[in-house]
Amino acid sequence: MPGEPLAHAPAASDAALRRLSGYAPLTPDEAALLHQIAARTVLVPARTELVRDGEAAPRPQVLLEGWACRQRLLADGRRQIVVVLLPGDLIGLDQRRRPLPFGSVATLTPARICEAGALRDAAAGGGKEAGKEAGLAAALRQAREMEEIWLVNQVVRLGRQTAYERVAHFLLEVRERLAAVDRVQENRFSFPITQEVLADALGLSVVHMNRTMQQLRRDGLVEQRATAITLRDVPALISIADYTGTHDTGIPGA
Repeated sequence: MPGEPLAHAPAASDAALRRLSGYAPLTPDEAALLHQIAARTVLVPARTELVRDGEAAPRPQVLLEGWACRQRLLADGRRQIVVVLLPGDLIGLDQRRRPLPFGSVATLTPARICEAGALRDAAAGGGKEAGKEAGLAAALRQAREMEEIWLVNQVVRLGRQTAYERVAHFLLEVRERLAAVDRVQENRFSFPITQEVLADALGLSVVHMNRTMQQLRRDGLVEQRATAITLRDVPALISIADYTGTHDTGIPGA
């Protein structure tokens, strides 16, 4: 794995614990295991490949800090970002016999990650209790289902929405996912990616992306300063994007 192990930070596992416990209640032992695997993290720079294209059995990892993406690179260098990965998201923990070929996984920003093979093993060996799926196994299944929802959202964005609608929808989805790990304050959150990355995620040219962001700002819907963005009118953005929400609450404005 690239990078050097770093000393444990008290909040290193917070995002992962919030993400997984939001999907399904974890037992104290499962929460302790999560803290344990996050006790030693690895810092990797931006543009680090975490999973190679075509890798059949990617190493289980948790993205603790930073942003990454699943991407598909074309022969001429063009890139389509399929899914953006945020703090607390999982990599390589899909329990399908044949994981879907998403392409490669790469960091978009400097990131902290940790090995997560123990999570997969614990989920596989947890079995069921009183006819119900054990907490960690249920959380990993829900994580997989959520990523499928994000993929459907991406298909709709790229296939049927205008540039204005795409950006509004994407920002709402990011806000919702970051709020689930307590990374949003009064509709303001970290947004550390460039317009070039955003263009690759939304199937737009950088010029078109820039114009669209400028229009959203002129319309009073977003405010962006440095690496933070504020959604100034969430109800209006929801209406523009026809956003229905993806998290367990099902409440897009929550």
